[in-house]
Amino acid sequence: MKSLLTVAFLAVALEVSVAAQDQLNAAKDLYASAAYEDALSALAQIDQAVAAPAVVRQADEYRAFCLFALGRTSEAETVAEALIRRQPLGGLETADTSPRIERLFSDVRTRLLPSLIRERFRTARAEIDRKTFAAAETPLTEARQMIAEAQRLGIKDDAVNDLSVLVDGFLQLIHSAAEQQQPTRVDAANASAAAVATTAATNRRAAGSGEPRAAASETAAVRAPLYTLADRVSPPVAIEQQLPTMPPALRTIARSMKKTGMLDIVIDESGHVVDATIRQSLHSAYDALVVRSAGRWKYEPATIDGVPVRFVKTIVLVP
Repeated sequence: MKSLLTVAFLAVALEVSVAAQDQLNAAKDLYASAAYEDALSALAQIDQAVAAPAVVRQADEYRAFCLFALGRTSEAETVAEALIRRQPLGGLETADTSPRIERLFSDVRTRLLPSLIRERFRTARAEIDRKTFAAAETPLTEARQMIAEAQRLGIKDDAVNDLSVLVDGFLQLIHSAAEQQQPTRVDAANASAAAVATTAATNRRAAGSGEPRAAASETAAVRAPLYTLADRVSPPVAIEQQLPTMPPALRTIARSMKKTGMLDIVIDESGHVVDATIRQSLHSAYDALVVRSAGRWKYEPATIDGVPVRFVKTIVLVP
């Protein structure tokens, strides 16, 4: 009896699916013949509660197309908005759409993305506050993908730029928490290799030349010696040394880890920062901001007997 009911249910579902596809095909034909009102009527016959998701999406796309063709632009934008809210990064499934239609959807996506990014972040933040990190990873990953799309579209939004740092920071926190829950055995050779890789990843040239730190140090050594506070030298005096503001949420992450960071910068004879290296990471997302900012700092150079010299200054980073 149970098997018969299952077969009957599947048969009904298949019949409904076929009917929805037939109605969609009819609407497509009517749209192609410029019978837009009739196409809208055909689309209204599709039962979206039982139709396949792909059919529902295409039906909504054609509904927007018809409304746009009829000059009902605001209604078309409303349908496009609903589609984009469901799939923020989904492209049009309908081939051969006109440039005007594509522009409509692109404009709506450009308008919506900042708010959708914030929505995903709020969802993730709520899960993180509840310590349900696994549930936060999906909205954070989606937010990161949408931020990348916003950057591709050239969306100017300072809040989105700040959220980019926070999203990466929270994802790192989630991954770190997962690693702590699943300890792994690492031999000395692998640990050494990981340390080298981490150092290579976090070291960045503040001057932006792209030269690796090791090569830069060798070049500096050839040009002039480096001095520190351990030497008999008058240390540099800061003219501009503004650390970037740490977003409150990221500060909470760093404080929860109970860490401080350390930054080494090389100040040349003219008082410019020519190298910046994270000696001890406070948080990778913030480390990158600090290193970039260091390239803009300015000092009165260190001196020995009144002669400017190159100097290594260490700065402690506290969240």
